[in-house]
Amino acid sequence: MSQTLLCVDLGGTKALVAKVTAIGVIEKRYFDVDGNASKAQMNEFLCKIIEQVIDDSCQSIVIGVPSMVLMETGEVIETVNIPDWKNVQLKALLSEQFKLPVLIHNDANCFAMGEFTQGQFNADTNLIGICLGTGLGAGLVLNGQLYTGKHSAAGEFGSFDYRHGIIENYTSGQFFIEQGTSGKQLYQQALANDVTAQAQFTEFGKHLAHAINQVILAFDPDVIILGGSVANASAYFLPSLHSQLAKLVNPIILQSLDICISTLGDDAPLLGGYALFINEINYKQPLGANYA
Repeated sequence: MSQTLLCVDLGGTKALVAKVTAIGVIEKRYFDVDGNASKAQMNEFLCKIIEQVIDDSCQSIVIGVPSMVLMETGEVIETVNIPDWKNVQLKALLSEQFKLPVLIHNDANCFAMGEFTQGQFNADTNLIGICLGTGLGAGLVLNGQLYTGKHSAAGEFGSFDYRHGIIENYTSGQFFIEQGTSGKQLYQQALANDVTAQAQFTEFGKHLAHAINQVILAFDPDVIILGGSVANASAYFLPSLHSQLAKLVNPIILQSLDICISTLGDDAPLLGGYALFINEINYKQPLGANYA
């Protein structure tokens, strides 16, 4: 019998809460996130948005967080884009509040698993899911298995040194804020044939190519899937990304690498959270299994 899970995808500026079954995502709701909230305020916020969606049909809670997580205990260690939200015993907090089993994972891991389990991939596929949102995070599925590292820190390419800061300063929403705008606003301007806006996305694509080059050198994957809110503007940055990559990466590698945009959109991390829960808590199945 299929389980119904309450799944949360928490980001630096927005949160999604939904009920998820083997059939898919239902009753999805969006909430704004205050990145400047205190630790106590964030804990209260999470409980409140869960309360607005959860009902008696929900048998467990899964939450993907943009954080380093101590996997054994479900403790949030630190969250770059919500600075005060750190050292949080989140699993214990939610378990006590809702009297249900709880799984805490990194949000990029949930995204990558959503893409892997919903896609037509071989069991030994090496897939990297890169989230382009408030920051840049990545989930690693290597030889068909999710790799997180002990603290769920594997795939934090956004924190690598780059130019005058770190990679995510140039390859996430932070890049557009530095230009005095937002990715959403700039995308609307690009759609209206604003040449300046389109040029900024071209520059963004070049920076993203440098980030992906490091991913390739580290893992030499079969597939890289780009998701997150900034990926909506892919038509304006993919050409420069591919052009710049051709200057950085051996052509033999590029010929066998598939770089694509997520077709699951916001559902990917929710579906991935469901798959991770079913695997890790209920059945202990290989991650490439059929979760239905």
